[in-house]
Amino acid sequence: MADGRLKPVKEVSPPTLRIVREGAETRELVVNMERCAACGLCQTACPVNAITVEPPSAVVRRGEDPIDIDEEECVLCGICAFVCPYDAITLLIDGEPATERGFPKLPKDVEVDEEECVYCGLCADTCPQEAITVEREVPSPGDLAMGEIEIDEEKCIYCKACEEACPADAITVERPTPSASDPEPEFSIEVDEDRCVYCGVCMRTCPVDAIKVGCMICYGTTRGELPEKGEIEGEIAVNRSRCVYCSWCEQVCPVEAIEVTKPYQGSIEIDDEECVGCGLCVEVCPCNALEFEKGGTAGKTRIVVNTDACAYCGACARACPVDAIEVVREDVTAMPELPTKAWERALDRVLWPTEKE
Repeated sequence: MADGRLKPVKEVSPPTLRIVREGAETRELVVNMERCAACGLCQTACPVNAITVEPPSAVVRRGEDPIDIDEEECVLCGICAFVCPYDAITLLIDGEPATERGFPKLPKDVEVDEEECVYCGLCADTCPQEAITVEREVPSPGDLAMGEIEIDEEKCIYCKACEEACPADAITVERPTPSASDPEPEFSIEVDEDRCVYCGVCMRTCPVDAIKVGCMICYGTTRGELPEKGEIEGEIAVNRSRCVYCSWCEQVCPVEAIEVTKPYQGSIEIDDEECVGCGLCVEVCPCNALEFEKGGTAGKTRIVVNTDACAYCGACARACPVDAIEVVREDVTAMPELPTKAWERALDRVLWPTEKE
């Protein structure tokens, strides 16, 4: 080429957009459009104006692709990948993430202390991007309960009333249908003592008083040695390819076992006088940080924001049709060392109130 540069090639295969430039090293800019919130930070930071980000309303309501990159202008510097709070953009060098080659990275992390975690699942239920999975195994009732149960099969009529009433599904009654060849089949009743909690429901249900139950730890009348407290075992996993570092998981964790590092520090303000309650900001927020005020009336419902969950990306401000939202990114949580002045200037452009286009 006349300018001595190798020409990058653009490949679009939704939900992925790639810009590839081959040479002494192969650089590849990969955009996951499903993760893109159309916040516009990459467009703001790009030093060569190669990125166009659609209005968030066009993305969420018309299904348009959120981002496009002009391969003729893009220099594959990686600044856009650096400023993206949601890891929607990745720069690869010879197939490896550029951050592994010393490129700076915004601080974003989720740490789970599994020694403190009780695997309650609140984090997974709350996560707006379903980025957390929790699996657990609780002790069986038989490990925690103490008691005795006895069934007098001479009295038992195998009516199945105890089986139907048992809250622990611990009783099984087998009652084969009599037939001409076997007019008196053998009936049976079994109690799974790993499931039984010795509650006595079966005893009180039995119409012929064939069941006797004694609980050794009920009503403060413990006899003998109590069983040890059961341990809940489990696993918790965070899918980093989905996480938006909103910190909802940290906020709801009842045992303070989760710590989230968010990339930006900032503020968000909503002008209630200007807000028309259209709900676009609620729709576009990937962090579920905004919602309609509960109990509001049509046309007068305020938007409330959980500032602790806000990532300060500014997608809501870009979406607002009446400029009622101002998002300010005041700083980076932990500033990495930037390689050149171009990177510093790009970050300076990002650390500024989100502007309407």
